[in-house]
Amino acid sequence: MAISGALFLPGIFQSLSILAVLGVLVTKSGAADFQEQPACVPFSCGHLEGIRYPFRLQGDPLGCGDEAYELVCRDGRAIIHINTGKYFVTDISYNESRFWVVDANLDNSSCPLPLWNNLPYFNDKGTKLYTSAVRWATFLNCSRAINNGMYMPVACLSGNTSFVYVLTTSSSYYVQNIEPSCGYLAVIPVDDRTKNVPDYASYADVVKFMRNGFPVSFPRVESPSHSPVIKACARDTFQ
Repeated sequence: MAISGALFLPGIFQSLSILAVLGVLVTKSGAADFQEQPACVPFSCGHLEGIRYPFRLQGDPLGCGDEAYELVCRDGRAIIHINTGKYFVTDISYNESRFWVVDANLDNSSCPLPLWNNLPYFNDKGTKLYTSAVRWATFLNCSRAINNGMYMPVACLSGNTSFVYVLTTSSSYYVQNIEPSCGYLAVIPVDDRTKNVPDYASYADVVKFMRNGFPVSFPRVESPSHSPVIKACARDTFQ
């Protein structure tokens, strides 16, 4: 055993020496590569400060934040695209893992109506962006006047032969609850931070809710040890 050990130990020392040299080279190379990569630092846009993962700013290096949460900062306002819609981000709560958005189509309109194809995601499996609002406002265009307490008139969008209504009941967006003479115009989540949005809300109240925005959930922020930048650095170093 003594002879085998004498023959084996020099081999270990030789291997350790080679690994040490390689380690120095890899460390230097990895450090150089890491220094060349811009750091993913929090950013600000207008009144929103300290914006961080999972959000990213348009133009950030690949690996900074999640592309689904990319923000465009324009004229001091943070803009995000959800499904087919364009929204202004008005608040971010990392404690609640949600942020608040306002439909950009409502901006500077005295009689706002959401676009028909602005459909924020529901909480479907695999969906990253989805609204946590429990109440929706559904706009309908009817060919005749409707005498139904659920249908709240929108006078500024109605005419002599076209009658626009808004519904805010919890099941208002189901097709089976729509009168036969009415057709779909638009739907948008509505929420109130202090109290529940009531059934049969008037159009004036719905406009207030829409201008206040609605919440969108995002996943819990990963610990720093699992951030994309550190993962990439560890991968490059081991390679």
